[in-house]
Amino acid sequence: MPMSWIEALKYGLTALAALFGFWAAVKVKAQGQAPTEKGTRLIERFMLFCIGLLLASVLLALYDGFLFAQSPRMKQMRQIISKIDEGVGRELNVENDAFAALDSQSKQVIDALIRNVCREVIELGQIVSSNASPHCKARLERPASST
Repeated sequence: MPMSWIEALKYGLTALAALFGFWAAVKVKAQGQAPTEKGTRLIERFMLFCIGLLLASVLLALYDGFLFAQSPRMKQMRQIISKIDEGVGRELNVENDAFAALDSQSKQVIDALIRNVCREVIELGQIVSSNASPHCKARLERPASST
């Protein structure tokens, strides 16, 4: 699953903070002696910058985990995905009478398409909520149609 922009920002800021912190520590270690007053101020600035980056990362994590998850748009998306999950995962089945006129090869193709749709519904469900789509998940756990 591709990383969302907010996750990339969170982890990018954390990585930058770590890099700047390590760089400052290596710079002090390379001098081999206690830093001068100017060096001390520079190290303090880098450390404050690192702390600022980490705080920005924490704020993005809070936004992503709490505020974004509680938005009305996300609630609507959860409801829509739940309806799709129920329709595709439970109702669509090649053993139904609607597909009785099809030959076995066509049924296998349709079953494969339904399984692909179920995989996508599960992936979308995991994006908008921590719960997996139960009907599509159960559908994928069943053996593929061989009729």
